[in-house]
Amino acid sequence: MIWSALALSASLFWTDIGSKQALVCEVPSLPSCLHELPSSVRRQLPADFSEFHQMLGQRGALVMVVEDLNIAGLILTSPENIPGSLSVNVSGAIVSLPLENQPQMTLWHEMGHLQAKVLQDSGLIDELTPYMHEWLADCYLAWRVAKEKKSLGLVWQQYHRRNIDVMQSIDTMSHWTVPVLSQLLSRYSLQKLIEFETFSDLMSDFLPRLAAEDPKSLIEFSSLLHRTFSTQVLQPLPNYMFWRKADLGRYLEPTLIKLLGERAAEFWLRERKMLLGNDVFTEQVTYQAEP
Repeated sequence: MIWSALALSASLFWTDIGSKQALVCEVPSLPSCLHELPSSVRRQLPADFSEFHQMLGQRGALVMVVEDLNIAGLILTSPENIPGSLSVNVSGAIVSLPLENQPQMTLWHEMGHLQAKVLQDSGLIDELTPYMHEWLADCYLAWRVAKEKKSLGLVWQQYHRRNIDVMQSIDTMSHWTVPVLSQLLSRYSLQKLIEFETFSDLMSDFLPRLAAEDPKSLIEFSSLLHRTFSTQVLQPLPNYMFWRKADLGRYLEPTLIKLLGERAAEFWLRERKMLLGNDVFTEQVTYQAEP
């Protein structure tokens, strides 16, 4: 697989999206960026710069899909809004996760949104819900990391980031791609991911095997996450959403081990009845190991 990026400047360049290209630019380069687009594409984008800034808000990047034979879309990045680390309150203790290569990771995620549209246009998927957009984008990121970095370390970083985000606030549930990333990481080794020549090849193999969480399940996970990590004083309900606890514990365990260490993570999970037994814990430690 060969990728190309035609650099017009350090903050403005074209990158491949399947058979098309996307224009990537940082916020300060937006005027020059828009001049690179044909009028037929420009008409599909906001009419003035203030609309771009409003849509971007405090996020690190924004992707806009367009309909064109040669151009897939525009990716607008705001490097100053891309975090270098994340912190979260776990049982009264503030723990942090440094984030490596985050500008590149952010770009690959946004490119993944455009790749999701490619999958839909090819007929591999019938519809694209907002949540599907997010987990497909993170699956693309995982495949791209494997191909270029020859390591799964940054994929696990994305996994941990998604968990920490929802531990901080359930407002980020729309981006909680962990239920899908968990299956991707358990099904494919680094070598297997590298062997898929294209992202479409990977998704052709993965999608029929994927057990996706339905909207009701995600709502229940959201409620359990809020009760588990809220810093507000809540009435103790030890059996609250008990039918979701084991699955949530399985999703959180790799991140808790990363943040707290194995012993503290095991204690935390057992105390909240999210761990079924030592055998499950041992299996999950092996599963979460990062290269």
